[in-house]
Amino acid sequence: MLEIKKIYHYYGKARALEEINLSLKEKTLETVIGPNGAGKSTLLRVISGLEEPDRGKIEFQGERIDSLKPHRIARKGISHCPERRRLFYDMTVSENLDMGSYKVKDRSKARELREFVFEIFPRLKERKNQRAGTLSGGEQQMLAIGRSLMSNPKLLLMDEPSLGLAPKIKNVIFEAIEKIKEEGTTTLLVEQDAVLAMNVSEYIHVLEEGKIEMRGTKEELEKEPRIKEVYLGI
Repeated sequence: MLEIKKIYHYYGKARALEEINLSLKEKTLETVIGPNGAGKSTLLRVISGLEEPDRGKIEFQGERIDSLKPHRIARKGISHCPERRRLFYDMTVSENLDMGSYKVKDRSKARELREFVFEIFPRLKERKNQRAGTLSGGEQQMLAIGRSLMSNPKLLLMDEPSLGLAPKIKNVIFEAIEKIKEEGTTTLLVEQDAVLAMNVSEYIHVLEEGKIEMRGTKEELEKEPRIKEVYLGI
């Protein structure tokens, strides 16, 4: 579904991404893990068009998208759930979800998507008339994910969904991510909590200093001494 080939990206003279190659199959969940400043968020921003790569190419369903504007990429079926949520804080939960479904012309499909969001996040249904800015941090993250799902994405990009959350809420978020995976939504996840991320992922890419240094299944990476020491704490 997604093919990233030899992508480079710079901020001025600082190299953020170097020769990134990544393939993502349909109906899979893959994760990019790595420390702060490794380039994980930049990679998602390049895919969704918020940053333009300096070199390389990106293909989505066989079509090149690396020179397209973000709104055109979104219309092709890529939804980006950004780091730190970026909600419409003065709008209610329901209004935020409506904003996510603006390109879904079939109203029955929009209702179906909303019901799925409420199924995986019952707390949002309880708070559907509450302003987003008054929600807890965990509830805001649920809403950010829900809004992204409302566009009926072919590919969901998720940037640090567990950032700043208590362990109990992290588990709720990752239980929802597993349900999204079971529904067949292709997902590329960026995450610092390697243990949680590896538990839900079919394949993991380790990004450090802008380069993919290692990749493999959970079982393969758990055998690597450096992964065990740096990312898993064992």
